[in-house]
Amino acid sequence: MSKYQQEWKQMLQKDEEFKEWKIRSSGGDLLIRVPEDTDMDLLKIQFSAIIAPIAPLIKSPKTTIKFYVGNTDEADFIFTLNH
Repeated sequence: MSKYQQEWKQMLQKDEEFKEWKIRSSGGDLLIRVPEDTDMDLLKIQFSAIIAPIAPLIKSPKTTIKFYVGNTDEADFIFTLNH
């Protein structure tokens, strides 16, 4: 796990807004499982705005990271953050 990926994971896990999210690392990416009752279409639209406040807090050198987000074993969408 890269330092950048590790920081993202830690920041998401300690944020109260994401307390129900299960976050794991896989390669250089993050796998996020949200509660089953989550409106995935709405989350997909709002995802960048939801995680935007965290980005400035990450101190490691920025790299591309993918967030695989779903409420089952399958990812409903993939959000790629490029730097």
